[in-house]
Amino acid sequence: HPPRTFSLGSPHTRGHWLAMFHSPFRSTFLLSIVATCLADYTWPSPQYDVLEQLLYEGRRGDGSSLSSIVHPCKFRMDTNASIAAEWLRFAFHDMATHDASNGTGGLDGSIAYELDRAENFGAGFTSTLSDFQVYPNKYVSRADIIAIAAVFAVSTCGGPRIPYRGGRVDVWQAGPFGVPQPQENLQTHIGMFARQGFTTAEMIQLTACGHTMGGVRSTDFPDLVPPNSNSSEPVFHNFDTTTQSFDDKVVTQYLDGTTLNPLVVDSNATMTSDLRIFSADGNVTMRSLSSSDTFASTCQNILERMVNTVAHGITLTDEIQVIPAKVHDVQLTFEKGTFVFKASFRLQQNITATVNKNRVVTMSWCDRYGTNQNCNGETRQALPATTTQEQPNLSPISQNQGFTFINYNFVVPIDSNASISKFEFTVDEKDGSNPTIYQNGGDGYPVIQDQVLFVPTLSHNTLVQNSSLVARGGGSPITGLVNQYTIVAAVRDGSNPSRVYMDALDVAISGFGTLLNTTVDLKLNTSITPTQGYSFFTGVIQDSGFQLTLDIHSLLSNGTIYTEDFKQVSQLDNTPYVAPTNVTNSKSLQSSSPNSAMRLVDVFMTRFVGCIILVAGALVAAF
Repeated sequence: HPPRTFSLGSPHTRGHWLAMFHSPFRSTFLLSIVATCLADYTWPSPQYDVLEQLLYEGRRGDGSSLSSIVHPCKFRMDTNASIAAEWLRFAFHDMATHDASNGTGGLDGSIAYELDRAENFGAGFTSTLSDFQVYPNKYVSRADIIAIAAVFAVSTCGGPRIPYRGGRVDVWQAGPFGVPQPQENLQTHIGMFARQGFTTAEMIQLTACGHTMGGVRSTDFPDLVPPNSNSSEPVFHNFDTTTQSFDDKVVTQYLDGTTLNPLVVDSNATMTSDLRIFSADGNVTMRSLSSSDTFASTCQNILERMVNTVAHGITLTDEIQVIPAKVHDVQLTFEKGTFVFKASFRLQQNITATVNKNRVVTMSWCDRYGTNQNCNGETRQALPATTTQEQPNLSPISQNQGFTFINYNFVVPIDSNASISKFEFTVDEKDGSNPTIYQNGGDGYPVIQDQVLFVPTLSHNTLVQNSSLVARGGGSPITGLVNQYTIVAAVRDGSNPSRVYMDALDVAISGFGTLLNTTVDLKLNTSITPTQGYSFFTGVIQDSGFQLTLDIHSLLSNGTIYTEDFKQVSQLDNTPYVAPTNVTNSKSLQSSSPNSAMRLVDVFMTRFVGCIILVAGALVAAF
């Protein structure tokens, strides 16, 4: 049997499609509508890759974990407040600036500049902003972080999985006032939600779904929740009795009269905003939410609308789905004087399944130059340098869906005269089944260029007194210590660039008060000895933020620009060293031959499983 070839098209998981191909008519029918499906995922897709990692691994590329702050359904150590409730509330308050009539506002990160307002008062807001400030970057906006945090908050406490999309656009100033406050009357609340684009019934749904977790804190509303005179710790009165569960108790306890929700039962009628909102239509909507299934599905829909409420003209990505077999952390660089290629291959793994210890994962690659250029002859192969089994609780999204990941990490020496043009992976379970080849849609995973390369292990970071950074909008320089990065790039000899430079970006700034977005030239560094056909260039930049990323460019005299995109600087010369593995030579890379029916079926099974809904609907219509 030939090996199965998986062209990693759609990031969706595989479905059971074989039966649909048993009939020739069904095969022709399916193939005819495939062209109408969403565009396939192809690596590299930097924005999708970063969002997918954050959603399903809960962390950014350097391992800093957002999900671990809240998962599993945690409370704050200092205030005992529900972190999930604070994150969900934060998202609503950011969205509440939206004006559906003119398409402005929405989930845009403006809340970072609105915390001095009475409508956003409380320690929960400042704590949440602090939780989020290290995570935005070039491909993930502050508003994207707020949205994904709301998705985590619901999921980690047992609620439905909110479909997630990226692509929100940040603003760098406060938006209009307009978040509902408890003391306001019902007509004011109805008007505010209507401005945001929600009907009265949807106002009730959104309030109930938002108040299934958390409660009211004495430090925020002492008139509603009297503080404890014998303790400095805040007092909480919860919205329902299951504070660690996203469930329908906020509804059922309201309907049966057992609720202790202070916004319903307080003796001061002016502050009982939940009572006014819940009963706005004579409890019709609340009664419709009284079953757990209906509550979950309604909350899933209304909260998805909430996090997807953005200004007109902003187009969000398709829903971010897990990539079952994902390439990441790819770098052609120098380490300890050796020209190396590094790549990791992540496979999805059922949480309850035992990893097959006999599995063999091989990376194969093609030369870029020479007699074996682009796989015309021999190719190279190597086994992983290390293998990492991830913990099942990386993210509430993946954990609740029942899967985790295993990473196969490759470090291989590269002959700089031959270099590398593309690569692929073969997975052999050694159980009698056919090996599976992953080829990125059939063309292999490309190494885009080898003309300018980031060299982390020759770069370094030191803390220095600030000498150049000023606050956003000008004014006096930022005081205190800042990071000073000395960045080294390798430029291939013979290209003779007219300029080597880097675009430096850091939007992960404390309080989001200073944006670093600048360009720095790199100069030839003669103190670093040229090696293996490369010379080294150096540039220096200062940054007060938490997540500096670089796009490093080499501009040739003919106008051609080579780029290393989105390079992170969290480790640099502290990067853990892993010795390269041995390399063997073999015949050309396996191609996707159309002569194999099983191989062809597997290609379609992988590429088009993301179109299940479209295909199923079309089948119903046709048959």
